[in-house]
Amino acid sequence: MFKIPTLKELYDQSLQDLQTEMGISILPFGKMVLRAQAAWQSAKLKLYYLLLGKVQKNLFADTAEPESMGGTLERIGRLKINRNPFPATSGKYDVTVTATGNAFIPTGTIFKSLESALNSGVLLISDQDYNIDQVNNIIELRALNPGLESKLNVNDGLSCTVPIVGITGEALVIAETVSPTAAESEEDYRQAIIDSYRLEPQGGASADYILWAQDAQGVKASYPYTSPTAAAEVDIYVEASPEDSTDGMGTPTQTILDNVASVLEIDPNTQQGRTPLSVWANNVYPVVINKLTITINNSAGITESQKAIINAAIKEQVDEVRPFIAGADILEERNDTISTNQVISWMINAIPGLGFGAVEMSIQIGSSSANTVSIKTFSYGNIPYLVNVVYA
Repeated sequence: MFKIPTLKELYDQSLQDLQTEMGISILPFGKMVLRAQAAWQSAKLKLYYLLLGKVQKNLFADTAEPESMGGTLERIGRLKINRNPFPATSGKYDVTVTATGNAFIPTGTIFKSLESALNSGVLLISDQDYNIDQVNNIIELRALNPGLESKLNVNDGLSCTVPIVGITGEALVIAETVSPTAAESEEDYRQAIIDSYRLEPQGGASADYILWAQDAQGVKASYPYTSPTAAAEVDIYVEASPEDSTDGMGTPTQTILDNVASVLEIDPNTQQGRTPLSVWANNVYPVVINKLTITINNSAGITESQKAIINAAIKEQVDEVRPFIAGADILEERNDTISTNQVISWMINAIPGLGFGAVEMSIQIGSSSANTVSIKTFSYGNIPYLVNVVYA
């Protein structure tokens, strides 16, 4: 992309052009008309440059601005991946109500979450009629407002906004049947478009599975492999965007996994089948979070401000480490390994000349004991997540 000159550079050039054209020397004082002419010419040229820069910026997906800013990002997305950014979706919940006898809950009845709920004041609606008694007392409610702001936990209390004969006390959430999702971020949408350019369809290869999984909302990345234990089966590990994950680390909800399984079978746009005839089953799994703790010894000379810089630098690098998918990922960009030597280089790059001792690294999976390692390569759905940097 060309460099847009500054207003001062344009003004000096306009002034020089006037001097050349008229064969005179415009001194720092006097000739105000010519200086004014150079000023408005340079301002007009600056606007032309800015407009041309905006046009050039919106030619490509990696730099395009959203349509809300006059850009073309969504237009490129509609042409390349056949969709707009995913909007936020509403959660659905199974709820028990207390009935003294037979009661009727009509379609459109509104319930409201109590102050003690995960999100207080959330409005939920019944999408069908329910006949309730002391035995059959479970109804399904849908959050009126989409997004994670309306998410509820199991055992959160609700109250009905209108009195209903036969219904007493509070309602109680007993299950989340459909998980809510946040709206797709601009950068996640941009990355999906870029991936569609870099990963060409190959009739059911690894690249196809990665592209197909992106049609499910809440998916940040996916890692497909031929099953090591069963013939003609594909294992695909799904990483959720942090805001849509169950733990903030990338573990997808069951709703996301079900949606991925669905889009792997049927194209949501054309309703045509996707899975190759040679594949008997698609096994969809959540990624396995490897909790990473890094210990920096002899760190007494590291200040608190330096620690903040180091922590941010290490986390940024760890978040880029992901399993390498042969046949889909670019070999030159392979980044699936973390070692203590790499951690040291990240620290020195962040703060040149930093003094410290040995660096140790431990990884914990689930509730198992942490294992100390000097190098770790991540594959088969294992992804790292930095949980702590210890300064010893």
